[in-house]
Amino acid sequence: IPCASERVVGNAQEAQAAAIELGGRVVLKMLSSTITHKSDVGGVAVGLDGASVGSALDAMRATVTEKAGIAPDGFIVQEMVPPGGFELILGVHRDPLGPVLLVGMGGVTAEIMKDTVIRLLPPGSGLSEAQALSLVKELKCWPLLDGYRGRPKLDVAALVKAVVAFSGMVAHLGPRLHEAEINPLFVGASGVTIVDAL
Repeated sequence: IPCASERVVGNAQEAQAAAIELGGRVVLKMLSSTITHKSDVGGVAVGLDGASVGSALDAMRATVTEKAGIAPDGFIVQEMVPPGGFELILGVHRDPLGPVLLVGMGGVTAEIMKDTVIRLLPPGSGLSEAQALSLVKELKCWPLLDGYRGRPKLDVAALVKAVVAFSGMVAHLGPRLHEAEINPLFVGASGVTIVDAL
């Protein structure tokens, strides 16, 4: 599944160099082994460039430390995904019955919208493309992916391939994988991109 290009940095100078290397608009995110929801503590800044990312990193370090009580472990400078995509969440949790796959409306509003579909994956195997498409079509937001009221159709074929690949990873890793989450997975007019994952 394609991922947005990113660089791990530790200070303002490294962030500036990374932004210039990534060529244009970037997103700055905090890294933490204990804080899951970065945006809740001021740990995400979008629309930055080489000139602004350094001061944004210093400000983010101070804000996160104040709000969370701990400093970030580091930072990520990531290329900005072009606008116009749709944010989905793709996750798995290992239940006593086996791995449970979740697909739903993603982004920072995932918990509010609660538009999700779950499936118990078959033992030792992932989903087929037909099964993945069926899963996606059960979402309330499906019409928004399929060109609702003149909106452009998004790349559902790439989304289906991503769901299949993710479920294949789950099957391959077996009981070594307890849980994983991609949020958001941007679905665009051409392709999908992982922007964040745990």
